[in-house]
Amino acid sequence: MSFSPIQKALKERLGPITKLPDNSFQATITFDKEFPGFAGHFPGNPIVPGICEITLVELLAKLATGNDALRTKTITHVKFRTPLFPGDCATFTFTLNSTDTTTIHATASTAQNKNIATIKLVVSG
Repeated sequence: MSFSPIQKALKERLGPITKLPDNSFQATITFDKEFPGFAGHFPGNPIVPGICEITLVELLAKLATGNDALRTKTITHVKFRTPLFPGDCATFTFTLNSTDTTTIHATASTAQNKNIATIKLVVSG
């Protein structure tokens, strides 16, 4: 699989992807202070850009399915509730539904079960 620089940085910080009994998947990521997504976002108060969270959901689907051809066609829902700062750890839980395209439903939460984001993507590939 080939990865963009941000995808590579996300993958390097990602824990193992676990398949859960309900056929969903889960993985944890820690955003250390060297994460390149913090550069310029925002000076003096760095937070993980929302696009990095969306990119992570697509990456998780690629890794879980082994399908490097998956690409986001449509972002059908995104709600960012809590920012992620350097040193934060987040758990992403996601499901994949297939018909002609694949719909990914993802939620992200902190170790204290605080909701970080909900993301729904339609991908093809």
